[in-house]
Amino acid sequence: MSQANQAVQVPTLPDMKKRVVPKVAYGEGRTWLHLPALVYMIVLTQIPFLLAVWFSLHAWNLLVPSEGFPFIGISNYVTEFTGDPNFWPIMGNTVQLVAGSIILALVGGTILALLLNRPIRGRSVLRGIAIVPFLVTPSVMALIWRDLFLSPTSGMVNWLLHFTGIPAVAWFSTFPLQSIIFIVAWEWTPFVMLVILAGLQTIPGEVLEAAKVDGANAFTTFWRVVFPLLRKPYQIAILFGTIFIFQTFGEIYVTTAGGPGITTNTLPYYTYRTALNSFQIGQAAALGVIGVIVAILLARGMLRLMTERTVSERG
Repeated sequence: MSQANQAVQVPTLPDMKKRVVPKVAYGEGRTWLHLPALVYMIVLTQIPFLLAVWFSLHAWNLLVPSEGFPFIGISNYVTEFTGDPNFWPIMGNTVQLVAGSIILALVGGTILALLLNRPIRGRSVLRGIAIVPFLVTPSVMALIWRDLFLSPTSGMVNWLLHFTGIPAVAWFSTFPLQSIIFIVAWEWTPFVMLVILAGLQTIPGEVLEAAKVDGANAFTTFWRVVFPLLRKPYQIAILFGTIFIFQTFGEIYVTTAGGPGITTNTLPYYTYRTALNSFQIGQAAALGVIGVIVAILLARGMLRLMTERTVSERG
C-alpha cells in the first residue's frame, strides 16, 4: 500500500470510538497553485520576447509608414553583424563597461567587507551607510556624480584637484567611458560587499586562529585561507553583476547620452537609440534579441563554470 493511502489511527479516550484519518501525501491536490505565477511569467517575459523576435524579421520604419511591414528574414541580423560600422565598437564598449565595473566592484566590495567584518564600534550603522549607493536609483546616482562630483565647473573632484595645482578636468568629455564605469562600479560595490560579508561570516574562527598560530600575516591569511573559501560568494557576485551591469542604461542617458560620438554607447543604449531616435523598429528588435542572447550566454557560462568547479571539488 502506498504511503499516500495509508491510514493513521488517532488516539482516543477509552469511551470513544476509534476513528481512522486517511493520510494525504504532501502537495497532493495543490499542483495547480503554480499556474498563476507561470502565466504571469509567460505574459510578461516570453510573449514580449517572441514579439521582439517577430519584429526583428521585418523591416519596420515608423518614419516611412508607406513601406509597410515587409518580411525580410534575418536581414536585420546580417546588417548588424556585417553592415553596421557601429555594432562591433559598441559591443567592445559593452564588454569594457561590464568587465571594468565588475573588477572595480569586486576590489572595492572586498575591502569594505573585510573592514566591516572587524569588531569595530558602530559596525551595524556603517554597514547600513555602505549599502546606500546600491539602493539609490541609477539615474539619481548618475545625476549626483554628474553635477556634484564630476562637474567641470562646480564638481568636488575638480575643487580638490585645484589645491594640488592640477587644472580642472571635463571628466565626461575627456574620460567618458571610464567615468561611467566608475559610477556603475560605485553602485555595485555595496552588493559585492554584502555577498562577500556573508561569506566571511561563514568562515570558522578556528581556521583563522590556526593560520595566525602558523605565523601567517594578514595578507597571507586572506590570500591562502580566506580567498579560497570565498570562491562561491565571488562567483555569485560576478554572475549577478554581469547580468545587471550588462543592462546599464540610466547612467549613460543622464551623463553622456552615448557620446562623444559612440564612445559610451552600449548595446542596450544603442537599441534605445535605434528604436526611439531612428525609429527603425525592426533593426532595434534585432539588437534587443542579440542582447538577450548575449546575456543568456554570459549567465550560462558563469553557471557552467560554477557547476564544473563544484563537481570537481566533490570528486
